[in-house]
Amino acid sequence: MDDGHSIRQPDLHASTTLQVRGGRSVHVRHMRLDDAALLERMFYKLSSETRWRRFFMPLDNIDADLVRRESARLAKVHPEREVALLATVVEGGREEGVAVARYGRMGDGDECAEASIVVRDDFQSAGLGAQIFDLLVQVGLARGIHHMILLTHADNTGMIGLVHHLGLPYSGKYTSGLYEIDLRLADNEPPFFPFSQH
Repeated sequence: MDDGHSIRQPDLHASTTLQVRGGRSVHVRHMRLDDAALLERMFYKLSSETRWRRFFMPLDNIDADLVRRESARLAKVHPEREVALLATVVEGGREEGVAVARYGRMGDGDECAEASIVVRDDFQSAGLGAQIFDLLVQVGLARGIHHMILLTHADNTGMIGLVHHLGLPYSGKYTSGLYEIDLRLADNEPPFFPFSQH
């Protein structure tokens, strides 16, 4: 019986194909546990700036074992609390990652989730980020998310433009050189800034 509070689990076999500028087709699906090696390879194809903007620290000289462990951790998605969408293409005869959009529910507030996105440099400015993030928003809506919180660098015009492009109400707050965005997926929700509320 549905009490109105049950969470629909994503169909992990569902997938879609997106068209991006330049005529390229990109396959989007849910992250799987066996995607760790794919995430690891994708990390090494990110520029220094893209790594900095996504992970908030310089990662040019990071230990390879740490990259491997973090890739394995990020590939393990808790289905009740997290969603991770992976965009891939076939390069050199094998599947390679070009973007990841994900969210994780925050604390006890199941209606609020922290969201993030990273797009490989050679697929940036092609419309992929906006499309995969829109898919993430749709999944969040279906699963009862009311707020998606994004934390980005204050000068990250790409991320801010992506959020604006979605056409959903959002509010922003600057804090310590970062910009906290509350993307509101439900009507008449007051702004919520969990990272700078204190």
